[in-house]
Amino acid sequence: MKNKIILFLLFATAIVKVEGQSKMSLKDCIDYAIKNQPKMKNALLDEQLQIEKNNEIVGIARPQVKATGQFQYLFVVPKSRLDANAFNFGSSFSFFKIDTPAFVAYQNTPKDKYSEAKFGLPLNMTLGVQASQILFDAGILVALKARQSLVDLSKLNTRRTEEEIRVNVSKAYYNCVIAEKRMSLLNENIKLITYVEDMTRKLFQEGFAEKIDADRLLVQRNNLQTEKDKINNLIELSYALLKFQMGMSMNENVSLNEELSIDEVKNGLELDKVVDYNNRIEMNLLNTAKKLNQYDLERNEKSYLPTIVAALSGSYASQTIAFKELFTLPYFPTGAFVLSASVPLYDGNSRKAKVRQAKLSILKNENDIDAFKQAVDLESNNAKTQLKNSLMSLQNQENNIELAQKVYDIAQKKYKEGLGTNIEIIQAETSLKEAKTNYYNSLYDAIIAKIDFQKSLGLLK
Repeated sequence: MKNKIILFLLFATAIVKVEGQSKMSLKDCIDYAIKNQPKMKNALLDEQLQIEKNNEIVGIARPQVKATGQFQYLFVVPKSRLDANAFNFGSSFSFFKIDTPAFVAYQNTPKDKYSEAKFGLPLNMTLGVQASQILFDAGILVALKARQSLVDLSKLNTRRTEEEIRVNVSKAYYNCVIAEKRMSLLNENIKLITYVEDMTRKLFQEGFAEKIDADRLLVQRNNLQTEKDKINNLIELSYALLKFQMGMSMNENVSLNEELSIDEVKNGLELDKVVDYNNRIEMNLLNTAKKLNQYDLERNEKSYLPTIVAALSGSYASQTIAFKELFTLPYFPTGAFVLSASVPLYDGNSRKAKVRQAKLSILKNENDIDAFKQAVDLESNNAKTQLKNSLMSLQNQENNIELAQKVYDIAQKKYKEGLGTNIEIIQAETSLKEAKTNYYNSLYDAIIAKIDFQKSLGLLK
């Protein structure tokens, strides 16, 4: 009994999970993509990487402390050559009269010009601590100033990735909606054709219609069924694309709960909106890149300034002959404070070349900004024109559906009253189907044009 309850709970949980995933709005799909799309994950990781790189720069500017230790065994103790007379004190005692034969013989013996002496002991141990602090370095100071701009650049790249995800998911979402609409349309047409075919066959059995009329309707229904199979495949591909754009596994099931209509296209639409370049993420990226190049110029211009470093070190050292004495004999302390400065005097004009490169990069940034403004003007104008044309086409197709529906209703009424033929019904049904298909195609073109128009103005949030 307990196992049955557990199985029931698991089954119920699975149903709730499937139902929770089965209906998703456009916002749900976008939110899911922002959390699960690998591109978005990498963009967020790039932000964290930039923060850690900034921490690395800060760490360089802070004091650096390290401990050192060294053990050295000199299996050959180095020697030094000395002047043999350096320690000759014979002249100092010349007032003593020594005339023994041995001393006289020593005095008359030829002396070596040099002598050799060993300095040091074979076993050496040194332990110490060293601390250093950069007091002034123009490159590091400029790098510290550029930290926030680098973080801003990574955040802008994340926003651009998010905008791309919104565009791609929206287009894939509405593609699925239109594919479902076309499938619903085909199902309605198949249902109508099947109804007329059944009616025609009954009339044929009663002698009021010909068999060829029913066969024509059967051919029409078979053609619609074939088209339905194609639409089914198209729907599978559309949903696969949507899952890909969302970063969702292909094994998961998803269905949509939003409808697409002409009101959705017109909602929040401002065709007279003035272009504001600062609304575009790309413009912010270009401005940030220019600012970073200006920091690079400043860094190279100040590279002639001196670099000043202060260091403090202390250590203990010991030299012995026996290994155990390294741990028994006292160590000799030593300490030093060092203040060093280095100034570049001549670098072969490499600094000047770097300064010119930085200035040229800034000029390129300015040209890129001007080119981007022109591109935005062209993009927004094209998107606006495309949107206007799509709206006009959508309105015309909506009118065509109304006319085709009236023609189909009249043809069906005439056929029921025995005043028309099934050919008229087939033609009217075909016209109505084409009108609705064209309407849905125009509806999709219009919503895509709206997305592109809002993107061109930087309003797609």
